[in-house]
Amino acid sequence: VTAVPRTARRSHNMEHLKNNFTKIHLTIFISIFGIFTILTFLASNAGIDNGGNHNIRVFQTTIGVITGPMTGAIARGFQGCCTRASLLIMKFCAPFLIFCVIVQFIKLPEKNGLILLG
Repeated sequence: VTAVPRTARRSHNMEHLKNNFTKIHLTIFISIFGIFTILTFLASNAGIDNGGNHNIRVFQTTIGVITGPMTGAIARGFQGCCTRASLLIMKFCAPFLIFCVIVQFIKLPEKNGLILLG
């Protein structure tokens, strides 16, 4: 029986938690984020009241697209009803999004993963 150093055992046990992000992931993220940013800009520029702070509100809304459901509350200056609605939607979206991000870090076994996905 050969003794295996502790560090080697630990790294072997953590093998399934390697970072699995690739350039494809980055390309998909940038594409989806870009599309939603452009759509948010177009919708908020056409739909937000033309008050004195129209351009500022459009800018905040467009930058806030990364917050997902909170974009609606940002667009309306965090009015109480809009903030509550955004938080209600986030309550259902956040667990799904967190799960999907966590799954990206789990590496499937090579042979079994192909069988499961095929």
